[in-house]
Amino acid sequence: MIPNQISYCVIMAGGFGTRFWPLSRENSPKQFLDILGNGKTMIQETAHRLEAVVPFDHFMVVTGEQFEPMVLQQLPAMQPTQVLTEPERRNTAPAIAYAAYRIAAKDPDAIMVVTPSDHYIGDEVAFRKTLNRAIRYVHENNVLLTIGIRPTFPSTAYGYLEMTDSLMQQGGVGPIKAFKEKPDEQLAKEMLASGRYLWNSGMFVWKVRDIIDALEQYLPEVAICFAEIDKFYKAGETECLNRAFEACPSISIDYGVMEKAKNVYTIIGDFDWADVGSWTSLHDLDQRTGDKRTQKVPLTEPKKIFGEHSTNTLIRTTNPNKQVVAIGLNDYVVLDTEEVLFIAPKSDEQKLNKLIEHFSGETDLK
Repeated sequence: MIPNQISYCVIMAGGFGTRFWPLSRENSPKQFLDILGNGKTMIQETAHRLEAVVPFDHFMVVTGEQFEPMVLQQLPAMQPTQVLTEPERRNTAPAIAYAAYRIAAKDPDAIMVVTPSDHYIGDEVAFRKTLNRAIRYVHENNVLLTIGIRPTFPSTAYGYLEMTDSLMQQGGVGPIKAFKEKPDEQLAKEMLASGRYLWNSGMFVWKVRDIIDALEQYLPEVAICFAEIDKFYKAGETECLNRAFEACPSISIDYGVMEKAKNVYTIIGDFDWADVGSWTSLHDLDQRTGDKRTQKVPLTEPKKIFGEHSTNTLIRTTNPNKQVVAIGLNDYVVLDTEEVLFIAPKSDEQKLNKLIEHFSGETDLK
């Protein structure tokens, strides 16, 4: 059987996107917004670039219960049975376990592609080529495959994958030596200079039986919650699922499985990529991609924004009838929405994100 015909795509879309406050809110998080300014929401963009690789009726979206109507509205070809709702947020391992056991109940030989819903990918042709190669490799090998990205600058916002000598020599697919947490600036520079590291994209490809085996070995406390469900695709699935999530610990797939398993491989993706996780990362993406994207300013028309003598400053407004004029600002974020005007220094991303998270909790006007 052709690998793509037994492939399933699982889009992770359960986050609240608090770092994109005040635009992203609890009732309308960033994956359902046109953050990139290209006329599609982030989840629509994600689905679009994967449709040429995985049959759409093999798509699944894992999201919060309150977001199911939004998923079905933005992806109208999707059936309600393709939306897997989490009754409680428990991080990525339980969400992936839910999808894996559910797919296995229908197609135990399936290959599973897992992707977040908030990535920018500049070269979709190169991305699809990499993903097709990854699916074929997993079809022939019992590995847990992650897509690694060659770093282009010393990012402190991403985790890293340390390459083995064999992977560096082969230059395509191979085992990794170790996962590395987000580094400080000096270590990030050293990693970049060494040429031995890749960015960890958080995109995975594996057989469902292999990820289930890994969950049962390394995260049995998660696996057992879903292994006991015998009502997938039947009446009573929701009740079983509620009990499973209530019993599950909150843990990431990286920490719970990928950092422990012995059969973790990576395939190198040679395409422009960014995890669009904050206003700072979006501004960095604008700067890096140049005129290809700066002519599509998210949320408003470019002619409405004037940043005279302002450098390294991100300015956004949601009001198409309002002009925003900023003079002499350096390293700032200026975000003007209907309910909130937010102005803050941008140079310290961690401090900025903490500030946004603080105010997004106390000033969430609905």
